[in-house]
Amino acid sequence: MVLPLTLLAQEDIQKNFIEVTGTAYREIEPNEIYVMIWLKEFEEDRQKTPLEKIEKDFFNAVKEAGIDKKRVELAGAGSDLEKFRRKDKESFREKIFQIKLTSGQELDKLIDELSPVAVDSLNVTRLHHSDYEKIKLDLKVEALK
Repeated sequence: MVLPLTLLAQEDIQKNFIEVTGTAYREIEPNEIYVMIWLKEFEEDRQKTPLEKIEKDFFNAVKEAGIDKKRVELAGAGSDLEKFRRKDKESFREKIFQIKLTSGQELDKLIDELSPVAVDSLNVTRLHHSDYEKIKLDLKVEALK
């Protein structure tokens, strides 16, 4: 039995290289904090609290926290449309706002001001630093030292 065998010649070129590993750590505080806030109508003592009143209280709290109204964006709005058309008391509208904050202290102040407001939910959705790429490059250089 004869088996054909093909051999490929490869040039053995060795490139000189240096491999360096290192680590560097730096704790940074985010200067871009994105917060999502849900406002939703609710019923208390058989009285429906309208979304307009909740929204007015919300914007007053934002103003008291020292946050410019321009940084507040409407991220979504909705309702159960089937119930809403029937004018059912159980149909509740909601609005979702996104606010861009610049520090943890600003977030603390906002939370303190929102405590009397009927906020359905508040979530921090994103933390970021505006100079992230520069800091990352600096850390790579520091790790190589």
